[in-house]
Amino acid sequence: MQRKLLVIATMNAIAAMGITSAAFAQTQTVERVEITGSSIKRVDAEGALPVQVLTREDIARTGATSTEQLLSSISAISSAGATVNATGAGSSTYGFSSISLRGLGDERSLVLVNGRRVAAQAGLGGTAVNVNTIPIAAIERVEVLKDGASAVYGSDAVAGVVNFILTKDFRGAEIGVKYGAPTRSGGGENLQVSAVAGMGSLAKQGFNVTISGTYEKEDALFAKDRAFAKTGNQFPFIVAGATGQGNIEGAYTPGSRNAAGVWTEGKPVDGFGASPGRGYGNPLAAQDKCGDINMFKNPTNTAKGVPFCAFDSSGFVGLTPKRELTSFTANGTFKLNSQHELFGDFLYSESAVTQQFQPSPVRRSFLTSDALFQQQGVDPALLLRPSNPNYATAAAYLNANGFGSLVGQTLAVTSRVFDFGLRTSLDESQQSRLVVGARGTVAGQDYEVAYSRNESKLVGTVPDGYFSQVAFAKVVNAANSDYNPWSLTQSAAFNAALAAANAKYTGNTQTAKSTSDNFDGRLTGEVWKLPAGILQYAAGLQYRSEKYVTNPSPALETGDIAGLGGATPPVDRSRNVTSGFVELNAPLLKTLEASASLRHDRYNDVGGSTNYKANLRFNPTKQVLFRASIGTGFRAPTLSDLWLPQSVGTSEGFTDPGRGTNIQVPALTGGNPGLKPEKSDQSSFGVVFSPINNLTLSADYFRVKMTDVITVPSAQLIVSRFRAGDPAYRNLVTLNASGDVDQIVAISSNTGALVVEGFDLGANYRHKFAAGTLDLGLSGTYMKKFDETTPSGAISYKVGTIVDANGDPVLGADNGGVVLRWKHALSATFTRGPFAATLTQNYIRGYEAGLRQIDGERSFIPSYSLYDLNLAYSGIKNLRLSLGGKNVFDKDPPIFVPASNQFQAGYDITQYDPRGRFVYVGANYSFK
Repeated sequence: MQRKLLVIATMNAIAAMGITSAAFAQTQTVERVEITGSSIKRVDAEGALPVQVLTREDIARTGATSTEQLLSSISAISSAGATVNATGAGSSTYGFSSISLRGLGDERSLVLVNGRRVAAQAGLGGTAVNVNTIPIAAIERVEVLKDGASAVYGSDAVAGVVNFILTKDFRGAEIGVKYGAPTRSGGGENLQVSAVAGMGSLAKQGFNVTISGTYEKEDALFAKDRAFAKTGNQFPFIVAGATGQGNIEGAYTPGSRNAAGVWTEGKPVDGFGASPGRGYGNPLAAQDKCGDINMFKNPTNTAKGVPFCAFDSSGFVGLTPKRELTSFTANGTFKLNSQHELFGDFLYSESAVTQQFQPSPVRRSFLTSDALFQQQGVDPALLLRPSNPNYATAAAYLNANGFGSLVGQTLAVTSRVFDFGLRTSLDESQQSRLVVGARGTVAGQDYEVAYSRNESKLVGTVPDGYFSQVAFAKVVNAANSDYNPWSLTQSAAFNAALAAANAKYTGNTQTAKSTSDNFDGRLTGEVWKLPAGILQYAAGLQYRSEKYVTNPSPALETGDIAGLGGATPPVDRSRNVTSGFVELNAPLLKTLEASASLRHDRYNDVGGSTNYKANLRFNPTKQVLFRASIGTGFRAPTLSDLWLPQSVGTSEGFTDPGRGTNIQVPALTGGNPGLKPEKSDQSSFGVVFSPINNLTLSADYFRVKMTDVITVPSAQLIVSRFRAGDPAYRNLVTLNASGDVDQIVAISSNTGALVVEGFDLGANYRHKFAAGTLDLGLSGTYMKKFDETTPSGAISYKVGTIVDANGDPVLGADNGGVVLRWKHALSATFTRGPFAATLTQNYIRGYEAGLRQIDGERSFIPSYSLYDLNLAYSGIKNLRLSLGGKNVFDKDPPIFVPASNQFQAGYDITQYDPRGRFVYVGANYSFK
């Protein structure tokens, strides 16, 4: 029994829901299988690497409604460096969901299906796999290698590997259905329907074919339906301050098309996150009538001491998108004879993600980067001319507040454009994967050769709420315009002119395609017999051809569609990768095993990289196991990192520490052909101890050091480091004559180095009672260090915080996520006959979130626990029933001061599920 416990612990098979009874019941076999992290087949779990396994039973007990949600409960997976579905509200993520091991980023966490690569999501530069295109109902198990594996898998495996093993070798048929919904109203319901069928016995009939199909549907949930998220005004933490309607930016000289022309008098100062679009306040704010245009009055914080109207966008934002996924999988194995067989597998999935969020803002700084304004001779501002009948409102206000020098001049004003409705995006993606190959034995050596084709396609469309900035400005700026910035409704003449200009934009925004063709072959076998056992080897060659193509619509390519960022140029790039590897496994003593691997990858665009890994496994007694590893890794820059054409668009919002203003400015973005591959050095040491029967404890230390880290620095980071005098950012910021930020450069770059250290801890215990069996499981990760260094030597300490000592976002934090100091899943499962009940605590330690916007005090998120319950019954022949709840105590998330670019307010979208208590019921029926 101790040996069985030790084997289980070696695999770290303490899933997020803990140890299952099935795991304890398994018996030892002599079959050699391939474990994630090695190319050598061996007796299950005898390797030296920390591999955590989630079985089908574990997955069912989580109650997860998507693959993203399933993986988020694993302690080694961080929100830092990942993209969650909810991030798409207000940004172009194209329905993308990814994972980040150790917080090192989704681009450094390799995702495999059945042990082979899949195509990266076609959107967002093709940097990582969209895990939500992998149907959760089709997953047989998930293997998570929590150690670098570049010496085995090549690029992208710096942080580790997540390997999805899909259902195969199935006989009979099974159908399943699961439905869940929040106990609060408003949306967020989820439906899953699945079917699997298989025939043939490989041992008896020489073949097996398994097919499966799944359908998943999740309804949207909006901020207005959750009290903690429906407003951005949560004092003293957050004050909403999005661009409002009718704020006077300043005087503007028509025809100048000069950004400085707006500023004829004064500059805004910061008190509540002010921006240039609020420089001279708002006539309605002076009358306490911002509510007349669905805005709210923000207290005095402009240079001249007048209030303005701000927009609380939170209530218009989706917390979770509407999501649909349809998928089909097939795999088969056919024996040619006792020594050779053919195999193949196929995966196809279609997903559609619909997001809805607030109308687009328009102000002068948003328009200056739109090249069409210059080309068509349109002023990049919304103008209120003296000839406009509504100018009288502005004149009276300006005279009354000491701005009489502006009266008679053309004014630039802001707008929150409700004219075209709420912005709605629909992102449809297709993921396909085909593998065909042969394997067998020749002269006592095992071989395997295969070809695989991976493809990811994306079509982005905007059904509602988007418009041409140039067309809208033309109508507003016309000499005879009667545009009223202080009214929710416009005149019939203005509306007719707007309709005639075809300003509203609906239709395609972008199509993209990411493909890879892969050929691989390998040999594995025994070299010779050593005194302690057999020396084994694996050797192989791989060839991969990658291609990434994007085709933005003409409107997106010019950057003229409000709310979709700047100009988006097309990309059409490809490259080839040739690789070779060798691996050895040697039993040095009966209790000591060593393995080593070496791999070389040659890219035709960035050169070659050679990496190694060495592992030791020492088992001095049945109760104790020691394991250790050391190695190197690398990550090649992606095709978009290298070749995305550079263009000028509008940056995300940032606070300029040198001026105290919250602004957006023109930003040069794109790839960098001069990028170097990232490099890493990794090491780990672990111990597994079983002091008594039925109790196993494990601890693994890990360390990763990376250099030449590839990032796209955020606007906030660039400006903050520039103002701090960091020489590495000196050439990334351009100031105007007044000393204000005029433009930034935010292209891909090798920005420095980082060091990550921490511990994975696990414990499991089983006790049998007369009434049943109790299994207890703990799986947790403690992050000791995550220090990122800029080229100039400045260090960003990222563990347990999103901001640095000055309140500025730490490196990467403004893209969302935090490196938690501690995270764990603690579970208890009671089994009695056909009945099983599991209670799980998901815990995260608190962290620092940002500065409170009212008083500048530091804000901390308290530690947080959620409890999930799952009940399962299989006492009816061929039927398995389940009932459960996530967040069974319906706990709200803590108030969050976002240092990131998330559009949602009030909570951290990367950590919490806004649905609250979510209950579900499911049934699976088998046909034998």
